Amino acid sequence: MHHKNISELANRASLKIYVDNDTVVIKHKFNLVDKTNWGLLFFLLAGAFLIVAPLAKAADTASKLMGIVLGLTLFIASLLTIIKQVADGIRMSENILRLRYNLKVTNIQLGEFMKVKMKTEQFKIRRVSALDSDFIVVSHYLQHMNKEILILRFKMENKFSDEANVLGAEISRVLNNKIQKFN
Repeated sequence: MHHKNISELANRASLKIYVDNDTVVIKHKFNLVDKTNWGLLFFLLAGAFLIVAPLAKAADTASKLMGIVLGLTLFIASLLTIIKQVADGIRMSENILRLRYNLKVTNIQLGEFMKVKMKTEQFKIRRVSALDSDFIVVSHYLQHMNKEILILRFKMENKFSDEANVLGAEISRVLNNKIQKFN
């Protein structure tokens, strides 16, 4: 597949992909077009409001404390989710796969019999008095023996499921080629 097309598909999936002779880097990026990020920003702003509002308005100490604790909880949870989303990704160089997932970093020594496998799932979220959400989730697993380790997951709207499958297959191909090259 043409490099420009893959870059466009990766951008649509909120991914950044960098490939050269020695390294593969695939990272998530924060995309304001994604509806789930709107919810994150809403909770971040609501948390900030709940931190500031009790201080500005005269109220009893218990109400102020409860508002601040609830606001801090929302704010910190939203902020950590945004940081996680931006920091998650993989880096493969030499024979090491560096996996950053859920704010945890894991280094995996790549072996001769390892392989990346792709799986897809389609989801439909039905809502009352709102538009339904249809999306496809593409997951990549590093397989060794009978063990699978989730290394990358992205989602796209279901209307782009063909593109998601093409992008997922290309990511699998690139990662598997690098594993073979390093071993």
